[in-house]
Amino acid sequence: MNGWFALEDDEARHLIRVRRVRVGEVVEVFDGRGFATRAEVVALGRDRVELAAVGGPLADRVAACRLTLATAVPKGERFDWLVEKATELGVTRLVPIVAERSVVDPRAAKLDRLRRLVVEASKQCGRNRLMELDRPVPWVDFARQSDERPRLLAHPGGLPAPAWPRARRFGSVTLAVGPEGGFTDVEVETARALGWTAIGIGATLLRIETAGLAGCAAILAHCEGTDE
Repeated sequence: MNGWFALEDDEARHLIRVRRVRVGEVVEVFDGRGFATRAEVVALGRDRVELAAVGGPLADRVAACRLTLATAVPKGERFDWLVEKATELGVTRLVPIVAERSVVDPRAAKLDRLRRLVVEASKQCGRNRLMELDRPVPWVDFARQSDERPRLLAHPGGLPAPAWPRARRFGSVTLAVGPEGGFTDVEVETARALGWTAIGIGATLLRIETAGLAGCAAILAHCEGTDE
């Protein structure tokens, strides 16, 4: 972005028809890659809004560490909710995984819709870097390919939160959450052999989206409390 720029199509219509902005109003705009600024509306068209930057760039709002959530996909609208809240929390990347007990494998059209949801959630929470949303991948393939450390696997009987391996501030960490019924014993042992650490998230059995968000919140809190 430079000092003058324009919004078109969906983003322009949102400002014109939903926000009902007028010339002279100041809004906040961002590019999804870390740049954000306040900008004054200088012209309105049918599907186009022209703006001029007011002041310099705003601070880049990033989480304390780069967090990847690799998760099985819950049924129905629960996945929408998970994507929205993971965006709000500051998760860097969400990877849908397909495990042995998985029952949902999202189609490309649904992922495209969810990417639009990421944009909407980012606008709502003031995030200026979009969460990455990958295409589904088999769990075993992801477990072998992931090279971020530490790599944590949500599993009953795993390490309690105080004993979790911690990422350094501004470092990387991956959390994997299985489907309803959990990862199979073979999947867990395969992951452990590849260097993953099994962690417990609470004393009760949690739904996919609850486990994912609770684990992400705890990991990000841990990162906030570590030194660079």
